Amino acid sequence: MPDNLSFLLDKSVAHLGKGHELQRQGNLPEARYNLLKAAEFLFKAAERTPPPLKEKRIERAQAIVAQAEAIRNAVPGLPAAGAGPGRAAEQTAAGAGEWQVREKPDVRLADVAGLGEAKEQILIKMVYPFTHPELARKYGIKKGGGLLLYGPPGTGKTMIAKAVAGEIDAAFYTVKPSEVMSKWVGEAEQNIARLFDSARKQPRAVIFLDEVEALAPRRSHNISTVMARLVPQILSELEGFDSKADRPNTLLFIGATNEPWSLDEAILRPGRLDEKLYIPLPDFAARKQILQSNLKGKPLSPGLDLDEVAKMTEGYSGADLRRLCEKASDAPFLESIQTGLERPIEMEDILTVLRTLKPSVSPRNLERFHRFAAEGSL
Repeated sequence: MPDNLSFLLDKSVAHLGKGHELQRQGNLPEARYNLLKAAEFLFKAAERTPPPLKEKRIERAQAIVAQAEAIRNAVPGLPAAGAGPGRAAEQTAAGAGEWQVREKPDVRLADVAGLGEAKEQILIKMVYPFTHPELARKYGIKKGGGLLLYGPPGTGKTMIAKAVAGEIDAAFYTVKPSEVMSKWVGEAEQNIARLFDSARKQPRAVIFLDEVEALAPRRSHNISTVMARLVPQILSELEGFDSKADRPNTLLFIGATNEPWSLDEAILRPGRLDEKLYIPLPDFAARKQILQSNLKGKPLSPGLDLDEVAKMTEGYSGADLRRLCEKASDAPFLESIQTGLERPIEMEDILTVLRTLKPSVSPRNLERFHRFAAEGSL
């Protein structure tokens, strides 16, 4: 099935129109089903949309969910959210795990470029209590807990979360807000409860929630009835989240955000996401490591000076650097096909890409992160 933005928006509009038409005709079960599908496609489209339009699409999708909930409340006996023809039975059969991506990552913190200070804090708070349990007990260090990773886009927050799970051999649950809101949409708070219940059954588990601000925004800024229920549910799951040292199973929760100032303040209190780590843009050494990693195994010219490239790319994110390496490979790849002779990637290929590939994080946004890291709020 196509998964591009225009397809998702078109499907959302089509289901929304059909839902409203069926509602006018009095076919409320089918109307509700189409409204829920419209919201589902719009949540997925929002996931691929940059701010501030992203937030507007999320709000619009939440409003459509509210319309569907109003139909359910008005018609006794309608199946639970996500239902439609055959969907109630599908939900029961599928269980809670269908939308949860669980894996055992093989990445380690050593694979993460740079971020020495952040990695040290992660080791102390989230890894060493498992690898050195006796010392942890002596010093009263608890296993488990909540951690917030914040910083500009493309700085490796997802990779860090996977590395934490990899270090302690934990099951890794990665969830995006659109999945919580759109899968069996209308029961988002129950989806959160199912997620935590499933993770707690594992000996060790890491729940990673990307774009956490979309599920726990400042409540004064959001009047959605869905969010009014969802934020307290998340807070309830996180309450007293840190585990006792003798607990047989341990759960870690890692949230990531590019907008820490948009989070509900209650989620940052002790016992919830009380550890906050700023994940900045890569420094010189980290940029060079990222370049080396993404060019590894490719034919490189002896004249390609990665030290110089690392100097030239100050202000670029890890994602920007990966894109640079990808684009710099295009021209020599094409020439090698056309001439039949393998042509290595040269310094000029890098410079050509850099003429048009600019840093994705603006100095203004970067300054906002620096102020938040220094002051804890804006």
